[in-house]
Amino acid sequence: MTPPKSKKHAEDDTEQNMSDEGVGNLFSGGSGAPPSSALAGWATPAPAQPQPVAPVAPMPTPIPQTAREIHEEPQPEPLTDADTAKPAGFYVSQNVASRFRKYRKQHDITHTQIVLLAVEAAVEKGLAQVVEDARRAPRFQSKLFAVTVKPDDSDLRGLGPVQLQYKPTRAQLSIISRLVRESGLPDHTKFLAVALDQFLPGRRDV
Repeated sequence: MTPPKSKKHAEDDTEQNMSDEGVGNLFSGGSGAPPSSALAGWATPAPAQPQPVAPVAPMPTPIPQTAREIHEEPQPEPLTDADTAKPAGFYVSQNVASRFRKYRKQHDITHTQIVLLAVEAAVEKGLAQVVEDARRAPRFQSKLFAVTVKPDDSDLRGLGPVQLQYKPTRAQLSIISRLVRESGLPDHTKFLAVALDQFLPGRRDV
C-alpha cells in the first residue's frame, strides 16, 4: 500500500506543473492554450514599410579658379607699328651734323623724318651711284702705272665721329637694312652717312 503524500510534497507537485505549463506556452509551443493576440504580435514583428527616397539633384561642377581667371583676363591690344619703334644711332662728320641740325630747325621735322627723306633720295638717285660719289679718290695716282686700289669703306664722305639718333619703326628699319645690303656697304652708319651728305643742303664733305 502506497503511503499518502504529505502536504508539503503535494504543494511542490502543483507548483512544478504550473511552472512547466507556462514555459511550454511561451517558447516551445506546447499543448496549452493558443497564445493571445498581444503575444502573437510581440513574437512576430510587422515588416517595415519602405520609406520614399527623394531624388538627389546633381551638384554643379566647380570651375577651377585658374580657368576663370584666364577666361576673364582681357586680351592685350595689338601693337601698332609705332609702338615697335626703337632709337638707333649712327655716326657722321661734323659738317654733316651741322647741316642736319640746321635742316631740322628750318623745316621743323624730326630726326627720323630727315633720315627717311635722305634714304628715299638715295634710292631715286641709285644706290650704286651714291656709293661711288661717296668714295674719295686714291691718294696715289699715276697715268703711267695703273694701280688697282681696293675700295676703302672706312673713308667715305659723310663719315665722322659725331653721333646722331633716329627712331625707325620695325618696318622702316627692315627696309633700310635691305637697302644697306643692296648698296654693298657693311653697315647702317656708312649708308646713312653718305645718304645724308648727298641729301642735305650746303657744302658737301670733300
